[in-house]
Amino acid sequence: MLFVPAASASSSSSDIPPIPNVFKGNLKGDAEHAGPGLVISAYIDSKLVGSNTLTEVGEYELAVNGTGQDNGKAITFKLGGVASEPVSVTYKHGDVPVKLDLTFNGDFIPPTIETLSAFPTYILNDGKDFSTVKARVVDDSGIKSVTLDLSPISQGVVSLKSEGGDLYTYDITSTEAGEFKFQFMAANPSGNSVVDKDRISITILRENQLATTFGGSDGIFSPEEIAVLVKNNNVSSGVKYAVLGTYFADGWDRI
Repeated sequence: MLFVPAASASSSSSDIPPIPNVFKGNLKGDAEHAGPGLVISAYIDSKLVGSNTLTEVGEYELAVNGTGQDNGKAITFKLGGVASEPVSVTYKHGDVPVKLDLTFNGDFIPPTIETLSAFPTYILNDGKDFSTVKARVVDDSGIKSVTLDLSPISQGVVSLKSEGGDLYTYDITSTEAGEFKFQFMAANPSGNSVVDKDRISITILRENQLATTFGGSDGIFSPEEIAVLVKNNNVSSGVKYAVLGTYFADGWDRI
């Protein structure tokens, strides 16, 4: 026991990593129907000490990462920037999780996606051919942002263009090939957001994939298969012209 080193007396409490004080519970008041995408945060002395995004409607969980010096100080909670109704709760460094219901009053209703689509669903990977995303998003308090996450094709998060009348559009182009789904998100000025992960789905093809994709099991186009392809509204003009240019020297006259 004599050889076991003791903790240095010079070590300060600042060397000890903070132990979060976890709070979780139900959301009350106008926030009762607040759902995924909205951020709840905690502050001590106006300093942000924790934030988390809601994953369930009307429920939250939040780790408050104060320090030993914050012990006994009041915590202020905010949801989407709106402060909660007064609560008597203080930070307790390393305390067990606390069940605490919070009441917020304000606008916590997310925007509504009335329509959402991508058309056509088959395009070329030449960086010029495109699929147009169209969305109609409404919210009584207005729309702050409408975005599309194009990370699967290495383009990051992009903003859709407002066309007026609650309509937003974006043309997806790519030099990558594959089948992709893209996450769509719309948010209002209060920070409420709605997310759709399923409806924006497109297939981006190389030219050498066209025959196996649309030409049947033999991988060779017949005039009948070309005619069916030309009439397929889910296929871009770029794909159609590429097929015609590759397999038919005189193009449309052979159909």
